[in-house]
Amino acid sequence: MSFAVVFASAAHAENGAFRQSVGVDEGLAAGLDMMLLNSSLLRNGDNVWERAREGFQLPEVNADIVRRQERFYASKPEYFRRTLDRSRKYLFHIMNEVERRGMPTELALLPLVESAFVPTAKSHVGAAGLWQFMPATGRQYGLEQTWWYDGRRDVTEATRAALDYLENLYAQFGDWNIALAAYNWGEGNVSRAIARLQASGQEVTYENIRMPNETRNYAPKLLAVRNILNDPAKFGVRLDKFPNKPYFVAVSTGKHMNIDIAAKLAGMSINEFKELNPAFNLPVYAHKNGRQMLIPAAKADKFEANLAKWDKPLLTWEVYTPPADTSASQIASEHGMSAGQLLAANNLSSGSLKAGQPVLVAMSKDQRDIRPLDATDTSLPESGNGATLLAQADSPKAIPVPSVQPAEAKPVQVALASPAPAAAPRQDIKPAETVAAAPAAISADADGNYTVTAGDTLYSIARRFDIGLDDLKTVNGMDSNIVKVGQVLNINKPIDKGVSVTLLADNSRANAQQDALLKVSGLQTSQRATGSVPAEYVVQRGDTLFSIARRFGVNHNDIQRWNDSRQLTRLQPGQKVRIQGL
Repeated sequence: MSFAVVFASAAHAENGAFRQSVGVDEGLAAGLDMMLLNSSLLRNGDNVWERAREGFQLPEVNADIVRRQERFYASKPEYFRRTLDRSRKYLFHIMNEVERRGMPTELALLPLVESAFVPTAKSHVGAAGLWQFMPATGRQYGLEQTWWYDGRRDVTEATRAALDYLENLYAQFGDWNIALAAYNWGEGNVSRAIARLQASGQEVTYENIRMPNETRNYAPKLLAVRNILNDPAKFGVRLDKFPNKPYFVAVSTGKHMNIDIAAKLAGMSINEFKELNPAFNLPVYAHKNGRQMLIPAAKADKFEANLAKWDKPLLTWEVYTPPADTSASQIASEHGMSAGQLLAANNLSSGSLKAGQPVLVAMSKDQRDIRPLDATDTSLPESGNGATLLAQADSPKAIPVPSVQPAEAKPVQVALASPAPAAAPRQDIKPAETVAAAPAAISADADGNYTVTAGDTLYSIARRFDIGLDDLKTVNGMDSNIVKVGQVLNINKPIDKGVSVTLLADNSRANAQQDALLKVSGLQTSQRATGSVPAEYVVQRGDTLFSIARRFGVNHNDIQRWNDSRQLTRLQPGQKVRIQGL
């Protein structure tokens, strides 16, 4: 059994080198980051609801609609309570991510409006998951969609993508409520509505923008939820204490595994397992470099111990591809299954199967026409006539069909962290040294050129190499987000003031954070004790008013008194905040 234990320290800022030294895959690396952030944020009070209230920032719009939505939620206390109960599995993680980015904490509650915190929710138009991503938007923001797996339903990945999307919308429109409208209605529709408003000479405000009723009610719904959580007694709502600690941890086995076996090893029901791992379309955890399995933190030790002594195959399914049109009953009989079992395992409603359509069947010794799991874990083609944002080869090559070997039990690597006195800034995940069965890490050449591979999107490339999407398009002279397999992109950051910044791992962000802290911590002890000398803190990326207040042990209302409160409504990196009483 191997563990990866992380201690928060200044050295951890150089997490790329750390990952290389311990040899973890990208999924485990993400888990390490998650657990470090979890542990460092445990100091932010002992109640998630209190954390949320401290970060509420959104101004109210369409007050009459907000009041109506407040009455609606308050009139359905059982529905509201059930929804909040479901949120407890996910909200600690979402709050961490929202706070890390310095976003209003109301945004952590958006899944309540989108999906009622049902991770498998699917709308009539095809949006899916906690954050209700449409397929094309999901692909644009790096959410993989394959036969096995739909990243739109992945709890951690979809959260990352949703917050990326909201950040981009805020950067485009400069107003969080308008950004929310664009999240619901689409940025193109909102941009055109704003253009019409400007052409008529009217001021651009949320209330003045003409939008569909669904969108008109969208931000007010979130504001109503915010208001109820901010003062539950006023609305006759009772909130149970929400412990400020992680509900789940991320683990990596490096192997494919039956979902029912994984649930058994963790001592949980299959339904409970699926609530944390809803992205898998089939009864198999299809391992891939970068994917994570989420296990309740309270059950991680049991999972680890049971896996270590498991002496049976972890996988009892394989992929069969019929060479000609056939029926489910025919395939089932050939693999010792009933037609009902085959249809249920593959989520099929029709008993007819087309030639070449992969189907999951019970594993057998006869390996004819069997395809390896990895061969079918590739991005699905985008439906519709529009150009895809997903890189695809012009003519797909034939996939070899080696035999499938049962997966043996392997020690699990569990991402853990010890309590930390201060949060280390999280840096975007870089490709790490991979486990033996995983594909090689993808990197650029010495000149900073990267060749697009199948499954890439422009956004996923930008994220992988820590470069802004607009910067990537500018460097490569692109006017759209469409990329093709084999296309060569330069992933060097654009030149700024004569200095070329290449995408090599650096710790500039960590150094900037350290410099900002030193500006305050360098005060003489006597000065800090008396509060006679005010200090200036330099705002870093991810800071919020309440996170700065926590860092220096002061009240956020005091920071507002010491500074121009108007300048504090939109904190920007590099901005100086006055701190007294240190």
